[in-house]
Amino acid sequence: MRRHPVLRARYQDERGAVALLVGLLMFAMLVMAALVLDIGYARVRATDAQAAVDFAALAAGPQLGADLPSTACQDAVKSLNANVGALASVDPASFCSGMNSTTCSGGAVTQAAPTTTVDGTTLTIRYPALESDIAEAGTTTPWPNDGTACRRMQVSVRSSAATTFGKVVGVGTVPVTRTATVLGRAISTGDVPALWLLDPTGCTPLNVSGGSQLTAGKDGPNPAPGLIAIDSDGSTCSSNQTTISASGTGSLLTAVPQNSTENGKISLYGLSRTATTCSPPACSPTDVSAGRISPQPVSQDVRATRAPVDWKYNCKATYPNYKGIPVEGCATGGAPYVDNLVSALGTSGQPAGYQRWTSFYSCNATSVTLSGNWWIDCPSLTIGNGADVTFTGGNLVMDGTLKMTGGSFNVNTANPTSSLSASCTPPTVQTPCLTSSSAKAAFVYQRTGDINITGGTLNLQKTAFVQKNGFLLVNSSPPTWIAPTEGPFSGLAFWSETPSNKFQMAGGAGVLLSGVFFTPEAAPFSLSGGGTWGQQSAQFISYQLTVTGGGIANLVPDLNLVGLRNTKPGLLIR
Repeated sequence: MRRHPVLRARYQDERGAVALLVGLLMFAMLVMAALVLDIGYARVRATDAQAAVDFAALAAGPQLGADLPSTACQDAVKSLNANVGALASVDPASFCSGMNSTTCSGGAVTQAAPTTTVDGTTLTIRYPALESDIAEAGTTTPWPNDGTACRRMQVSVRSSAATTFGKVVGVGTVPVTRTATVLGRAISTGDVPALWLLDPTGCTPLNVSGGSQLTAGKDGPNPAPGLIAIDSDGSTCSSNQTTISASGTGSLLTAVPQNSTENGKISLYGLSRTATTCSPPACSPTDVSAGRISPQPVSQDVRATRAPVDWKYNCKATYPNYKGIPVEGCATGGAPYVDNLVSALGTSGQPAGYQRWTSFYSCNATSVTLSGNWWIDCPSLTIGNGADVTFTGGNLVMDGTLKMTGGSFNVNTANPTSSLSASCTPPTVQTPCLTSSSAKAAFVYQRTGDINITGGTLNLQKTAFVQKNGFLLVNSSPPTWIAPTEGPFSGLAFWSETPSNKFQMAGGAGVLLSGVFFTPEAAPFSLSGGGTWGQQSAQFISYQLTVTGGGIANLVPDLNLVGLRNTKPGLLIR
């Protein structure tokens, strides 16, 4: 039967509608498939971005644990320089410059959050990372491992992934934001280095030359691992200079033992963490291959800095930067013993409880044996041949140079008091007891002047020597210098922050040194003199140090002296 014309027209209309509907459905399916592909690509980009920020946050961990937020931030940026192409040009130092001005680092700014955008990629690093920065949906309290805000740093990278098919529906880009938060774990005190050089950028902080031989550590049946630590990154070195050098026939710089589970170690901050051999400016491969330096130096993850010394003997909440390097505040619970001593004794005048030297004796000394506390008010106390000046006990305050061309200067040689009272020892004491000493502890505070010894013998027994503004020159008979073994200056032999190139100590057979010799501005501290020094329980912590004169010395410091901070990796908490 023929269809009615009206029915035939309706059928044709419906056939067109079905075709249109099928076309629309096919288009929608194609759009959905395209968007799925674009979203999948964006997810791949997001995964890559998450890996990059994770690596960056972990790179910040060790220095954050050392309370060095600026350096931690720079390490994070360096990681992103290498792993995120758009961020390769970001300068770590300038980007992170504000990190040392937060409330956590002694400044007034609550939080530093530097941000930069390069080619559509935005980098933000937040320190400290606040609770609001790490809060997650559905949580109202911190997680157990979140730590405190000042131990956290957050790295965030935001970019846009361009779509291929999404443009059809007006979606040209898909935003990708990824963050990672690292917890810096506190660095513990570890190895005690025999040599600890603080120059942060220069060459050459440690130089052994002229046939001298210097060994850190002890080999044999009861080995003691030796450690040498160099803070310089070598950034101001020129030509073929290196941060550590042993030059000249017969010159040797060695850390022992090298055949046990606790080997000696030479650690260089300027050596790449992945390096297995030396290269300038850290060290010369020739020095190692020729046997002048051994063992092969290794990377030092964090700067040693002067902080552990300050913490032990001059504990303060904040410190000024040292050569541009932040010195983190002390949290050990000690006291600023050096500052308190300087403040209590003032800058001039006779201290209470001290006898005045010039009331009884000439500044051109003759032989004398004394006890008690003495104020030596001589512009220069001069000791020549045949003059033996001995203080059997007590403390000394000097207002002038100790100048020796002969004779001897002896301190705390026969103190009748066996030990300091409990009130004069940590943790009770805050200011060193000015008139108390013992057979185990005495001090000399030199308010003005130097130590200038070109002849004679220096003999300091269980005595800490603190200089306000002076240098040290001992170029005479081998000295005996033993640090206190109790009290606030236990382990400290010498403290001087004077900028000078005149710090020098001559050695040879008979020299006997014990304790910390702290000269953070000595450029350099020079150990010189021929002969065999023998084993010394001394720890030299200085800006720079040179060893010359053909002598042979072995340094094995007491393990109770100042230790480096052991590096701990950061912990990703978000």
